[in-house]
Amino acid sequence: MRWHGVFRRWVLARHYRFAREALVPYFFDALSAYALELARLGVPQAGEAVRALRELRTLPLPSFTGQVEDVFFSIQAQLAEHWGEEVAGAVRRGLSRNDLDLTAFRAYLRDRVLALLGDFLRLRAVLLRVARAQAGVPLILHTHHRPAQPTTLDHYLLGIEGLLFRDYRRLVRALSTLDRCPLGASALAGSPYPVDRERLAALLGFSGPVENTLDAVASGDYALELAFALAGLGASLSRFLTDLLAFAERGAFVVGESLAQGSSFMPQKRNPVVLEHARIYAGRLTGGIGVLLALNHNTPFTDLNDHSTGVLEPLAGLLEDAEAVLELTRAALEESHFDPALLLVEFSPEVLASEAVDFLVRRGVPLGEAYRRVQGALPGVRPELLGVEREELLAWMGLEGFFARREVLGGVGPRARAETLGRARGRLREDQRALTALRARVRLARRLLGAQDLQPPKGQQAPQEERQVEGQEEA
Repeated sequence: MRWHGVFRRWVLARHYRFAREALVPYFFDALSAYALELARLGVPQAGEAVRALRELRTLPLPSFTGQVEDVFFSIQAQLAEHWGEEVAGAVRRGLSRNDLDLTAFRAYLRDRVLALLGDFLRLRAVLLRVARAQAGVPLILHTHHRPAQPTTLDHYLLGIEGLLFRDYRRLVRALSTLDRCPLGASALAGSPYPVDRERLAALLGFSGPVENTLDAVASGDYALELAFALAGLGASLSRFLTDLLAFAERGAFVVGESLAQGSSFMPQKRNPVVLEHARIYAGRLTGGIGVLLALNHNTPFTDLNDHSTGVLEPLAGLLEDAEAVLELTRAALEESHFDPALLLVEFSPEVLASEAVDFLVRRGVPLGEAYRRVQGALPGVRPELLGVEREELLAWMGLEGFFARREVLGGVGPRARAETLGRARGRLREDQRALTALRARVRLARRLLGAQDLQPPKGQQAPQEERQVEGQEEA
């Protein structure tokens, strides 16, 4: 067929190039698993198709020439050319590009997410190491862009880690939706062959099949859920990076030389550009969800391209952006340092004004009256205007006492911070173990897929219904 040049350029060649670069192993895995299942059912030539696929996957796939429209038909053409039409046709019994494509797409995205989760865990581990190293270092936090209240650097970083922990779990939940296998769903209504879809899912390392066959190929929510999780991660990291840039502005966070750039005009400047570039990637994550929503919006439930082929490249780009922002943020934390003196440069009695209110209340002054008295004693919270002894007020309003009085769960008190750090480290270990198990399941399935015995159990015969359909037109 002679394809129109515009269609060839913007659709066929582009999709083929992406599939050839990223998806070929996943197509071979899915085709091999399906052929193995057909061989188990006794479909003629299916076992030979498995062997042919195993040999063919070791050879380079041709570039796009226009002779065939996609990677699947390229594989089929080579099977037919070198192993014959019967072998090439055997693997297509009941198979549609709908379930094949969606299986390859989900497997590819699953592996990308598993890799990304590893990057995410490394960032969380670095955050906890920095928090432990900076335990008790005081800093002044802002609300409404004004100095508000003191805390400690480790308390602040543990708060960030708590936010990222939830982003991590949201990404894991998105993975659990993604980690279901469409294979065997065929075009829409299911394969006419009695394939074991649970077994197909297990062969490919999925946690199970998508139950409804129409849902398996028509729904696009797995992509939306992943994009939403990545957008949330982008928002969280952007907030953290904005804080680091504010610290860097006053020299309280000094970016390492290997991550900073000088000015083309002002020789005195060393710019913390790693934080700015990381925030660019974070911004791209937050914007990516719009593309995925648009591709799903008003798409009939039986149409596939908008939310299958159409979402794959945008999702791959978002996963790359997520890897970039996680890695850049981690490098910034590892290669930079905080300046304790400059973190506390905005310290003044005013940031402990709430403590003066509490001091008066504990001495019997009604809260409203205490609040008005402290307001009237500003700036400096002058004790003579409060009617209290200077030494007594200063002893109460010291940073050490401020922190010590906040031993509530998750508070800034020394014991509370240590307990929070311990729980965070425990969650990290739990997530590391779970990720290791997920990766091991996929690796084991891939290894077993390549080692499956093609011989049926002794005495096993092809099912009667399969023998009856031999010779019918291929699906």
